[in-house]
Amino acid sequence: MAKQIRRMPPRNIAIDYLANCPGLVDEIARLSWKEWQEIYQQRKQTLEHSLRNYRDRMNTDRLPLTLVALHRGELVGMVSLKFHDMDTRPDLDPWLGGLLVLPEWRNRGVGTMLMHRATKEARRLNVPRLYLWTHLAEKLYHKLGWQVVERTNYFGKEAVVMQFDLSGQ
Repeated sequence: MAKQIRRMPPRNIAIDYLANCPGLVDEIARLSWKEWQEIYQQRKQTLEHSLRNYRDRMNTDRLPLTLVALHRGELVGMVSLKFHDMDTRPDLDPWLGGLLVLPEWRNRGVGTMLMHRATKEARRLNVPRLYLWTHLAEKLYHKLGWQVVERTNYFGKEAVVMQFDLSGQ
């Protein structure tokens, strides 16, 4: 029986605000566009919309904001705290979205690091509750304490809307 090797999270991952790394905006917008192009297009948005979104998220003291994970100064992942991420649920805000870890860095704890930092930032900014939606990563979010709000069809696929209560922690 083969022994499964679990990669440990790299010790030298730094998480910073996109606002402190403005040179990454174009790269992040392109990565986001590539990863979620189908969703952008169904929303009738272009790469330029992605660029504008990330330029708008260059904040440290208010939402929207984006956090970046860096290894020796190179981008390895990102996550955003933002508004209006699911047009079918305008009653829910704000959202955690755009969690992306570069393929070669996946399954090494970078996504979890980004999620923990994002919820810490939301708490710092007195956000009582965060929402997210996902087609694929429900198990990861559930493991991190997120609770299912509803299951729905979004952009032609089954999606789950989840929430994280920040008020009692």
